[in-house]
Amino acid sequence: MNQIITIGKNLAVVLLCVLALACKDDKAVDGTALTLLSYTPHEDDNVPTEGVIELTFSKSVRQAPDTDITLNGTPVRVIITDNVVRAHYSLPLADHIRLLIPEGALTDMDGAQAFSGLDLNLPVRVEAHPFDAIVDANGHGDYTSVQAAIDQAPANATQPYLIFVADGTYNECITIPANKPYVHLIGQSREGTRIQFLLNRVQWKDPATPKPEGWEYSAYNPDYQATTGLTSANEAVCLVLASDFHAENLSFVNLYGARADVYGGRAANGQADALMTRADRISLYNCRMVSYQDTWWVRNNQSDRWRGLNNRNYADSCWIEGKTDYLYGNGNLLVERSIFFNVGTSGNVMTAGAHFPGTAWGHIMRGCTVDGLPSANGTTFFGRPWQQEPVAVWIDTRCKVSLDPAGWMDMGALPKVYGEYGTTDAEGNPVDTSRRKTTFAVGGKQVPYPGNIVLDAADAAKYTYDAIITADDGWDPRSYYTDKHLPAPAHVALDGTTLTWDGLNRAVCYLVFRDGVLLGQTTETTYTVPSADGTYTVRAANKYGNLSD
Repeated sequence: MNQIITIGKNLAVVLLCVLALACKDDKAVDGTALTLLSYTPHEDDNVPTEGVIELTFSKSVRQAPDTDITLNGTPVRVIITDNVVRAHYSLPLADHIRLLIPEGALTDMDGAQAFSGLDLNLPVRVEAHPFDAIVDANGHGDYTSVQAAIDQAPANATQPYLIFVADGTYNECITIPANKPYVHLIGQSREGTRIQFLLNRVQWKDPATPKPEGWEYSAYNPDYQATTGLTSANEAVCLVLASDFHAENLSFVNLYGARADVYGGRAANGQADALMTRADRISLYNCRMVSYQDTWWVRNNQSDRWRGLNNRNYADSCWIEGKTDYLYGNGNLLVERSIFFNVGTSGNVMTAGAHFPGTAWGHIMRGCTVDGLPSANGTTFFGRPWQQEPVAVWIDTRCKVSLDPAGWMDMGALPKVYGEYGTTDAEGNPVDTSRRKTTFAVGGKQVPYPGNIVLDAADAAKYTYDAIITADDGWDPRSYYTDKHLPAPAHVALDGTTLTWDGLNRAVCYLVFRDGVLLGQTTETTYTVPSADGTYTVRAANKYGNLSD
């Protein structure tokens, strides 16, 4: 009996040793390098804006702890099944899909072999897509009214709704409702595409008092409402209540305040807004805003939609014209490479801030030019503090008309941040800032400004596009017309009445003009024209509506 038990124990030991050796052999087989065998889609495929990237490896993998795999800079949760890794994405506004797997983020199942990493950059397919609406005063489009086109925009959109406005004069007030984000309003040219109206916000609350000047053109006047169709909600020629609004190559002109000799306006004093913006992520490129007082109101409250008092506005290469407080309000605004054109004979005040506590940046002007009529020379001011905690900073400003030596005016509040850096005259010479205002009238007393009215380089360097505009969500309106801008189509040729040109990889559609007048649009690279007479041009549009030259 004892002998049998001993043999059984010995047999068990032998079996355990064999099993251990077998396991050891298995591990030796699994020690090969972890490599990527294939992936889909490929760089030359038609990559959509929504889909799955699938990676196949040489053996089963897992994601290492405390590592991030990213899609377009954002961590993504990947799905792993044995040796296949899948990353789902939905990026409707992207022009590329970048999958970044850092070295060591993927390993084999026992962690012995790490993947060397992958930086996969896939260009996104641009689907042919004509402008959603064309507005043409001459009747060559879908509408003759800009507001009619806006009315047809879908609610709660997540991609740009492209509206092209041909050269012409559109006598109307327009409103982009809060439930219609992503309206992109693209004009043919800044000088030729004009949305204008004659109105102001003058109020007459007590009939026992004299009728105020301009009352006959007030949006609050029932008689004027009856003849024009306005309501008290029409507070500006263009009122933007929706986020992600973008405008290019347009003029917004309030005829009540606009100059008579240039715009046919009245050049009258009084609150007459050309533009009012009340949402987040609003951008303007190569636009013109014209009035006399209160040309552009950046108007946000703590209770407003989106980010409230920290809603962002961006203007690049624009023309802003007026005399009194003609860029005013609150929120965060960056104006770059734009012209401030002063039309008054005295007291030209470019900004008037009313920023609430908690505002991150305020109103920042970078690389702008101060210009104006000869009468504005020496009578122009950076701004005055309207109310709350005003913020206005001017960086690298070129003054073609000179500022008043004080630079700033009183208005009853103490600025939170007022400053300038790198101000020059028309020839690029530094201006004398020794007489800049350093106290402000508050409650009947002159109160010292607590900061530096002239900034140093370190302070000025804080006010960047990335900090103010891109912020924490990656909003990048500048890219619409810079790195995504298309060249003019090449080899435009006319054979009889057939116009042809070379297609562009990133174009969503093409606009065809004869002698500068719109004929129509197409997603093809041919267009049948009415005759061989005239000069034909073709302009390509990218997915944001930005046009080639």
